[in-house]
Amino acid sequence: MDTLRALADQLAAAAAAADPLHRYQALRDLAPALKGAIAAEMDAAIAEARDIQPEDRVAERAGVTVHEVRRRVTAHRKRTGPPRGPGRPGRAAE
Repeated sequence: MDTLRALADQLAAAAAAADPLHRYQALRDLAPALKGAIAAEMDAAIAEARDIQPEDRVAERAGVTVHEVRRRVTAHRKRTGPPRGPGRPGRAAE
C-alpha cells in the first residue's frame, strides 16, 4: 500500500502541473507504474481472501470467475514467493 500512496502523491503532483504538455508527459510516465501497483494490490487482496475462504466463494464475492481468482493468486505468489529453485535467484533479484 505504501507504493500506492507514493504513486498517488506523484499523480497529484503531475495532475497539478500548469503546463499541459508537462502534465501529459508526467502522467504518461506514471501510467505503467500505476497499472503495475494496482494489479499487485488486487492480486494480493484476492490471495489474502483465498487464504481464508474457498476460491468459489472468493470468486462470487469479487464478481470474477474462479479462473481469475487462480490467475491472481498465481501472479501474487510469483511476485512475492520464495526463490525459484536451487541456485536461481527469485524474481525480485532479476
